[in-house]
Amino acid sequence: MIFDLVIIIVLLIVMFLGYRLLRYPKPKVKELIPTIKISEDETKALKELVSNKPIKDSPIRLNEGERAILRLDNIDLLEYKNIKTKGMYQGISLRVIDGLSYRVGEFSAKQKEALINIDLGELIFTSERLIFLGNKESLEISLKKLLSINIAEEMLEIHQRRRSKVIFFDGLNEAWKRYVNLSEKNDGLKKESGTLRIAFIAKEILKL
Repeated sequence: MIFDLVIIIVLLIVMFLGYRLLRYPKPKVKELIPTIKISEDETKALKELVSNKPIKDSPIRLNEGERAILRLDNIDLLEYKNIKTKGMYQGISLRVIDGLSYRVGEFSAKQKEALINIDLGELIFTSERLIFLGNKESLEISLKKLLSINIAEEMLEIHQRRRSKVIFFDGLNEAWKRYVNLSEKNDGLKKESGTLRIAFIAKEILKL
């Protein structure tokens, strides 16, 4: 009798699971986004740009032996900032007259971090420094102080020594297209995925 009951329970479970699978089929696995790769020929061209093609009309004063390698315009500088959100009164509410209450307590405002656009300007890579010339402020980072350069979505993410806040540069894709279009010789450089190509150049500069 007990054995028959166990068999019935097992069958019911199997039937239930089969019903669930038919009603809620397993979602299809999303296709992997193809990884963008830089061809061998373009890799050589980018390395050539870093090692042998200094900018002639550099807007900055260079140190002895320093070379300006890449100049990009209309670049956004972003940084995480604490912003206040709407707060609320905490405490008890005392009724004074009809339609009017008085809340006893204190007002608390919450804070959260958001990625804020700080400035717009030029981004210049040299053999020694990373320089941002903005409309409001300028930023100079010695390559020796760089911990890492990463890609965050379409932005360049910069980590520095002795600086807790990470900075971001956006607008790189359009800036790279303009750079390639204005170059006297493209030398096989592709216009798309500028952030990837700029990050590659930055990594090569760090090897100097």
